[in-house]
Amino acid sequence: MAIRLTPLNITSSALLVTIGYTFLDAEQTTGYSLSIWLLFSLFFLSTCSDILFRGTIKDLKRIWLIELLFVVLIAALTLLLKRI
Repeated sequence: MAIRLTPLNITSSALLVTIGYTFLDAEQTTGYSLSIWLLFSLFFLSTCSDILFRGTIKDLKRIWLIELLFVVLIAALTLLLKRI
Protein backbone atom coordinates (compact mmCIF):
# COMPACT_ATOMS: atom_id res chain seq x y z
CA MET A 1 0.00 0.00 0.00
CA ALA A 2 1.50 3.29 -1.11
CA ILE A 3 1.54 6.29 1.14
CA ARG A 4 -0.87 8.87 -0.26
CA LEU A 5 -1.22 12.45 0.86
CA THR A 6 -4.83 13.28 1.71
CA PRO A 7 -6.60 16.26 3.32
CA LEU A 8 -7.15 14.36 6.57
CA ASN A 9 -3.43 13.53 6.72
CA ILE A 10 -2.66 17.23 6.44
CA THR A 11 -5.32 18.05 9.05
CA SER A 12 -4.00 15.36 11.41
CA SER A 13 -0.44 16.63 11.17
CA ALA A 14 -1.53 20.23 11.74
CA LEU A 15 -3.58 19.15 14.77
CA LEU A 16 -0.65 17.15 16.13
CA VAL A 17 1.65 20.18 15.88
CA THR A 18 -1.01 22.35 17.53
CA ILE A 19 -1.44 19.83 20.35
CA GLY A 20 2.29 19.77 20.92
CA TYR A 21 2.52 23.56 20.92
CA THR A 22 -0.46 23.91 23.28
CA PHE A 23 0.92 21.21 25.58
CA LEU A 24 4.33 22.88 25.78
CA ASP A 25 2.76 26.31 26.26
CA ALA A 26 0.32 25.03 28.92
CA GLU A 27 3.07 25.11 31.55
CA GLN A 28 3.15 28.90 31.41
CA THR A 29 -0.59 29.54 31.40
CA THR A 30 -3.46 27.66 32.96
CA GLY A 31 -6.84 26.68 31.53
CA TYR A 32 -5.64 24.83 28.43
CA SER A 33 -6.68 21.35 29.54
CA LEU A 34 -10.07 21.55 27.78
CA SER A 35 -8.55 22.76 24.51
CA ILE A 36 -5.90 20.02 24.60
CA TRP A 37 -8.62 17.37 24.97
CA LEU A 38 -10.67 18.99 22.20
CA LEU A 39 -7.68 19.07 19.86
CA PHE A 40 -6.78 15.49 20.74
CA SER A 41 -10.32 14.31 20.04
CA LEU A 42 -10.30 16.13 16.67
CA PHE A 43 -6.94 14.50 15.89
CA PHE A 44 -8.33 11.06 16.77
CA LEU A 45 -11.45 11.68 14.67
CA SER A 46 -9.47 12.80 11.64
CA THR A 47 -7.04 9.86 11.87
CA CYS A 48 -9.81 7.27 12.21
CA SER A 49 -11.82 8.89 9.43
CA ASP A 50 -8.79 8.86 7.13
CA ILE A 51 -8.28 5.14 7.73
CA LEU A 52 -11.98 4.51 7.11
CA PHE A 53 -12.06 6.52 3.88
CA ARG A 54 -8.87 4.88 2.58
CA GLY A 55 -10.32 1.44 3.21
CA THR A 56 -13.62 2.09 1.47
CA ILE A 57 -12.58 4.36 -1.43
CA LYS A 58 -9.77 3.34 -3.75
CA ASP A 59 -9.68 6.28 -6.19
CA LEU A 60 -7.41 9.10 -4.99
CA LYS A 61 -9.50 11.85 -6.62
CA ARG A 62 -12.63 10.66 -4.83
CA ILE A 63 -10.74 10.42 -1.54
CA TRP A 64 -9.65 14.05 -1.92
CA LEU A 65 -13.17 15.21 -2.76
CA ILE A 66 -14.89 13.32 0.04
CA GLU A 67 -12.26 14.17 2.66
CA LEU A 68 -12.30 17.86 1.74
CA LEU A 69 -16.07 17.88 2.10
CA PHE A 70 -15.72 16.08 5.44
CA VAL A 71 -13.18 18.63 6.72
CA VAL A 72 -15.41 21.54 5.64
CA LEU A 73 -18.42 19.93 7.32
CA ILE A 74 -16.54 19.37 10.59
CA ALA A 75 -15.18 22.94 10.52
CA ALA A 76 -18.67 24.34 9.93
CA LEU A 77 -20.15 22.24 12.75
CA THR A 78 -17.35 23.30 15.08
CA LEU A 79 -17.98 26.97 14.31
CA LEU A 80 -21.71 26.53 14.79
CA LEU A 81 -21.27 24.81 18.13
CA LYS A 82 -18.80 27.44 19.24
CA ARG A 83 -21.37 30.20 18.64
CA ILE A 84 -24.09 28.47 20.68
